[in-house]
Parts: sequence; C-alpha cells; structure tokens
Amino acid sequence: MAIVLDGTTGITAQAIDVVTPIVVADGGTGGTVGGVIPIQPITASVGSSALTCTLNPTILNFRNTPLTSGTINTRTVATAISVVVPSTATLGTVSAQQSRIVVIALDNSGTVELAVVNISGSTNLDETTLISTTAIIAGSNSANVVYSTTARTSLPFRVVGYIESTQATAGTWATAPSTIQGQGGQALAAMGSLGYNQTWQVVTGSRALSTTYYNTTGKPIYVLIDGLSGAIGFVVNGNTGLSGGGANNYSFIVPINNSYSVTAGGLNRWSELR
Repeated sequence: MAIVLDGTTGITAQAIDVVTPIVVADGGTGGTVGGVIPIQPITASVGSSALTCTLNPTILNFRNTPLTSGTINTRTVATAISVVVPSTATLGTVSAQQSRIVVIALDNSGTVELAVVNISGSTNLDETTLISTTAIIAGSNSANVVYSTTARTSLPFRVVGYIESTQATAGTWATAPSTIQGQGGQALAAMGSLGYNQTWQVVTGSRALSTTYYNTTGKPIYVLIDGLSGAIGFVVNGNTGLSGGGANNYSFIVPINNSYSVTAGGLNRWSELR
C-alpha cells in the first residue's frame, strides 16, 4: 500500500487595522504597530512547587459579551497580573511528559484577569465564544477545565501565550519552563497547524504495540499504520477509536499532548506525519 501526499501548506493572511501605538506602564507598546500584532509579554516561573504565570503591561482587544455584537472593548493592563497554579494541581499533565499550558486573558467587566488550561483537553480557544472558568485549587487536575483565581462565567477572552515544561512529578512544579511563548502574529496558529513544518517519518523501529506514547511535538500528528493483523484497536487520550477486527490499514490524528496507543496481533509499517 502506497500513499503519496503532495502540495504545500499556506497561511491565510487577515487584514489588520493599523492603530496608534499606546505606551503602557513599563514603556512597552500595546495595540497594533504598523499593522503587526505585537507578541504578548508573558513570563512564568516555578517556586515552592507552584507555577506562576504572568501577563505584563499591554493592551488587549476583546469581543463584546453578546455573541450577536461584533463590536470590541479595548482593555489596558497597566500593571502585571498573574495566576498561580498551586502545588499538587496537575491541570491534567502527566509525570515526565512535556505539557503545554495555555495562558488566557479574561475580560471581567473591564478588569483583565488570567486563566490557564492544558491544551491537551481540546478546549475551544478560538476566541469566537465566551468562556467559563473554575477557581483553581490544589486539586485542579482536569485537562479540559479552564482555571482562574476566581471562578468566572461566560466572559470574553484572549489567548495571550503558552508555557511548555516537563515535570518529574505532575503537580510538583519544580522544573523551569522550557518554552515561554507570547501570542502574536502566527505564533500559535501556524506553529500548531497539522502539516506545517512536518514530514512523514517511518517510526516502526521505535514503536511497539500496546504501548502508550505521547504527542509532545507541539502540534497535531497524523498516524498511519498498515499491515495490521489480529484484534485491532487504537486509543487516543483515553478514547477508543476502534476495537475489534476490520481492515488492516488505519490512520488517525493525535492532538497536541494527547496520548495514543495501538493494539493488534502484528503490523507491517508505522508512519507518522510529525
């Protein structure tokens, strides 16, 4: 069985209004400058087994609360704001596996607050809807829950960046982040797209059946397996995609930071677009 994929991946450009730069408390520039969206200034640090995520002074545009309105609200973050992930709160991360925690700004009636969520939970973060959060505590262990200092309901939000790290023990935030990336331009959209800067790789020699693997590449991967035999099944992030017999060639997508495994009596080749 041969599969040939050809073509290139493009990025759709969007028109961006040019506005007058605004100088904020730390001397940085908010809004848009020369039609280019500035990268949002975020920082992150670990201490006392906790993770602190911070958004430094900036300007953010939020959609309006009624989904029927296309107007925006411009909010100034005059001083740094933070959200703390306390010790033992895993956010659904896995020990010794790289995680990506997305940092979100909430518009709480004009006051900007921060929230965090594990990207592996597949939460809708396209900024076209409103978001609700749960108050973060030591037992905040779900990947598909958005956590903030205080629980909020149906607020406009903006993704302002992400933080990647690998902790030896999930919930013990002791290792400094390996990547801190503020949102801006195509920092998340392009870098996280399936097919963007990825190649097909035959990984048969480094994969085993009935073994759990994790997608820590920072973008979705496409798994293609042929020559399967016996009782066949695959699981992605705890969700069974197939169980039983059937054809001997299967493929599936693994979202960012999701786990995946394949069961079968045997296989011929295991390939991944990664």
